[in-house]
Amino acid sequence: MINLNGEFVWWLGVVEDVQDPEKLGRARVRIHGYHSANQEDIPTSSLPWAHPIFPITSASSSGVGTTVPGFLPGTQVFGFFLDGKEPMPQQAMIMGTVPGINATENIKEEGLNDPYDNFPRETYLGKPDTNILAYGPPEEGTPTFNKTPVEDVSKGDGDTWNEPTREFPSKYPFNKVYESITGHLIEIDDSTPPEDFVGPFRGNGRIHIYHNSGSFIEIHRNGEIVIKSTGGGYKVTMGDDNMYVQGNLNITTDGNAVFKAANYIFEGGKAHFNLSDDFQVDCKNFNVNATENINAVADADAQIGGSGVANFVGGSAKIKLQGGMVELNPPG
Repeated sequence: MINLNGEFVWWLGVVEDVQDPEKLGRARVRIHGYHSANQEDIPTSSLPWAHPIFPITSASSSGVGTTVPGFLPGTQVFGFFLDGKEPMPQQAMIMGTVPGINATENIKEEGLNDPYDNFPRETYLGKPDTNILAYGPPEEGTPTFNKTPVEDVSKGDGDTWNEPTREFPSKYPFNKVYESITGHLIEIDDSTPPEDFVGPFRGNGRIHIYHNSGSFIEIHRNGEIVIKSTGGGYKVTMGDDNMYVQGNLNITTDGNAVFKAANYIFEGGKAHFNLSDDFQVDCKNFNVNATENINAVADADAQIGGSGVANFVGGSAKIKLQGGMVELNPPG
């Protein structure tokens, strides 16, 4: 029986099952002092379902807000009983999770452990539950351990550039890390350089959204943004799209660059094409209007012709033909 006017009975326990058939976010929890650690006495399947409590910032209604809790088998949780005065209370409420120092092994055959033997993860054996990235550089087994920047990317002017990387490791407790069970990652990092650190409010930090495939978006302390895809990339804009670059724009591809549009308009100072192979233009009419000179030089033959009439018009100026030999060979 629920006794909301009675004394709260608090408890501490370990989650053993999160596969809630009602999909309400409930968990089977083995509670210290109430449930034996012996699986033969009380198997996981006999533990009552404990109901989670979400914060007031989540509606928990009609799919709005956070509706799936984050605890997993092996997570230590804290809560209270609605029917705490009963000899064997059944209506447990989960108020939060409790981090700790992990054991050096998980004994799945015993209660108060992860029966699926997934947690604690090997990287965290004997270590705090706090995410390793919150207080130090990536270690083997953490999501970003194999994150490798691209270097020496060639530019069209012969220069190169490197993918920017973080300036310094995170400093506890100023990097707030969320990691999913499969290694997706979000970091809100307010750490400052070690030599400048005097408190939590100095300097800029870093924002990092990481996918377990290696793709990520990262904003560095100086405002630089790195967007990296380890697969393909697609951008779809259903309206106008505008881009402004205050400095230089460098685009490099190891494959082909293909552009298609209804019309093209290019405006600028100079244009320089440096090609090692052919340059071909296929169009209806080809018009060039130069306010000064037109210079066309070929190291081999140069040919200008047409299927119709080829006109050379000098206007008020002269037409000059010069060479080792000038051959005029009209047809017929």
